[in-house]
Amino acid sequence: MAGGKVNNLMLIRTTKGEKGKEGKKYVVKGLRGWLNHAMMALAKEMGVEVCHTSEKTESQKGEPLLPEGFHAAGKCLENGEECIKHRLMGSFGKQSKLKFEPVVITSKACKGKEDEEIQQMHIATEVRNALAFHTKKAIQDFGERYFAGTFTLRIEFRTKLEAEELGFLLKSLLYAPEIGLGAAVNNGAGKMKILKVALQEVVRERTFDQKGRVVERERVRNLWKEMQEGLKAWPKKVSA
Repeated sequence: MAGGKVNNLMLIRTTKGEKGKEGKKYVVKGLRGWLNHAMMALAKEMGVEVCHTSEKTESQKGEPLLPEGFHAAGKCLENGEECIKHRLMGSFGKQSKLKFEPVVITSKACKGKEDEEIQQMHIATEVRNALAFHTKKAIQDFGERYFAGTFTLRIEFRTKLEAEELGFLLKSLLYAPEIGLGAAVNNGAGKMKILKVALQEVVRERTFDQKGRVVERERVRNLWKEMQEGLKAWPKKVSA
């Protein structure tokens, strides 16, 4: 990706050590919401009605809040005709089938030994001043933090997906770069590019070594055939 605004990073840990080895660890926020909005945009483009992000249908003044082509989040579950987005992402009434693993990043300037779960990216902070109109008087000081580089997002399936659900998920991921990440999209940041998508069956085995330490082994099987079948399964073709 190329650039994400400060509200997409949450500081979770500061590491102190020798010079050049200290650093800050951040969680990249908004990735689930990014995919959620991509699903909405893709479904609308394909003429498929799905859940909106909001459960409210109108404001306190009675003004409608739902755009055409959407229903309130989880409303389809009440009607007995659950939409494909709700089947995957869920709502307060039903757990999501997808579990998003946290993406933890640190600056490449931090040279210390990192955990496997921590990914190094370029992180920079820009300090800005908002000036009053026709004057040089600062009325607001604020900083924006940007990050750029390549990271891996892992999504675990809590249960087996139907081919149609898998297809909708895969096509939404491919569509997601059109959306952009975070509030910085308007000023040219938040650009995302999908480099590789892998569908894998992972079997984890945990045991102990002779010193009592937990040892984890993984057996991985690539599901290329299932990916192709999923891409063909959504949207369902309606016969004339």
